[in-house]
Amino acid sequence: MNTSLITVLAATELPGRIIGFDAQLLTDLGLQLFSTLVIVVALYFILHKPVTAMLDKRKQAIANEINEAKATNANAAKLKADYEDKIAGIEEEAAQILKETRAKALAREEQMVAEAKKEIEAMKAKAANDILLEQERVKDEMKTQLIDVSTLMASKFVALSIDENKHQEIIDDIIKEMGDVQWLS
Repeated sequence: MNTSLITVLAATELPGRIIGFDAQLLTDLGLQLFSTLVIVVALYFILHKPVTAMLDKRKQAIANEINEAKATNANAAKLKADYEDKIAGIEEEAAQILKETRAKALAREEQMVAEAKKEIEAMKAKAANDILLEQERVKDEMKTQLIDVSTLMASKFVALSIDENKHQEIIDDIIKEMGDVQWLS
């Protein structure tokens, strides 16, 4: 650079130079310009395709990542909607299960009430039957006691020497009265 500056200064002092530039300076400038152009063209042919290919690959990778992110977001939104549907379905299913359980409980309650009523009716029928049996037993017992009393009375009458006809008449009356007696329940 020092030499160029000196040459420029020298060119301004010497006559016959073009605007103060001598031929050597113009040649150097032309060679530098040509060298720079060759280097730029060489770098263009050497580096342009790989750099462009690298940039295209990078652009494609970024586009793929964006598409994957969009697909992932869409998939996540779909999964979220599916889970929300499942949660709503679970809530509906739980409500249905509770409803069925309540219905089963009510049916079981009605069944238990019906069974209890049957048992009560059976107990009432058994009690009524037991009462009837007990009444019959008491009637039989009373008849037996009346017969015993009648026999005792008859023996006393016999002891008093009642004749046979009178004796038979008294026994018939007693038996007749015993048959006419109605027992209260």
